[in-house]
Amino acid sequence: MSAKSSSGHPQPSYFVRDALLRLRRPLVPTIVSIFIVFAATLAIFATTGLAMASQQRALDNINSPEGRLITITDSQGSAGISTESLRLISSLEDVEWVFGMGPATDVHNLNVSDGEIVQARRVFGDFPPVIDSPVAMNLKDGQAVAPVEVLRKLGMADDVGTVSSRTLTGDIAGQFHAESPLTALNKNVLVVSDGKSSGSNIMTLWVSVKDVRSLEMTSKAVMETLVSTQPEKLRVTMTSELARLSQDVQNEMASTARQTVTGLLLASALLLSAVQFGRVSGLAKDIGRTRALGGSRSAVVAQILINAGLSGVLGAFLGIVAGSILTLMLAGGIPSFGFSVGVGILMVLAAIFGSIPPAVRAAYMDPVKILRVP
Repeated sequence: MSAKSSSGHPQPSYFVRDALLRLRRPLVPTIVSIFIVFAATLAIFATTGLAMASQQRALDNINSPEGRLITITDSQGSAGISTESLRLISSLEDVEWVFGMGPATDVHNLNVSDGEIVQARRVFGDFPPVIDSPVAMNLKDGQAVAPVEVLRKLGMADDVGTVSSRTLTGDIAGQFHAESPLTALNKNVLVVSDGKSSGSNIMTLWVSVKDVRSLEMTSKAVMETLVSTQPEKLRVTMTSELARLSQDVQNEMASTARQTVTGLLLASALLLSAVQFGRVSGLAKDIGRTRALGGSRSAVVAQILINAGLSGVLGAFLGIVAGSILTLMLAGGIPSFGFSVGVGILMVLAAIFGSIPPAVRAAYMDPVKILRVP
């Protein structure tokens, strides 16, 4: 297949093949170019990448179940929180789950007259993922679940029975175990309520957001959505300090990354430019022959830039692999895929842009002067 198109100009594949061949001749500038890109990429991973991996772990700790929780409390039981609030709040975009709870009531095993007393609470809404119960999806109004320890206290070894008090009755249907942030429920019997029976007051409403960064914004949306007869009597508790800390960490991380990456990109571009000037000087006679045989200036520029880009790709790839291993060993994690790809693209662009001045110089070299025999 001809290297030229019907119009007489070289096909793009010709430039790529020529650039690949020139990676090996001369070899030293190619090795130096690859090493510069490799070293700069590794330096970015060793500084910004390492910091991002460490700070990401810190963000993961900040973005904990406790940090994402909004607690709305009606301490007097007079705010009149409607059960309709659960449906409305759960439909908000940034809400992960919502769960309501009534006041604590002392209950005992109905079939044991002198049985031990435990606490029971009416609960409202679907059980959140942090409450593990095999029967949660099938519970109806008046049915209840309890932790293993509580069932033992009640004398219900086979998870069957009824708990009762003057104001509350619940038929035990199974067990449950609550994870953070609702571990305090592991000492209670949870009696499912549809909100229609008397005494079904929601005293506490828990709302978990998907990300701690949206905590304050979601809190405002929750309070605007919540249906209550006297909302001024409600108290809202959340770890807003964690949300602000999360934002501060992200801002600091972004600022540090910009400064470090910009400095290394500029330094790499300057060093690569110097290397390419040396390559151009070494290939002066080849460039002169190309120009003398009718090669255009744009063809010369394209060959040099493609060569620089290929060197950049090799160096960036090796740097990303080595940098990922380094951050994994030192920080116990690796930067995100987007960060790695972004660094690789920027390093290749630095190699190309740094090679523009020597490529332009090569294109405007006088072939007659280069090829003149003394």
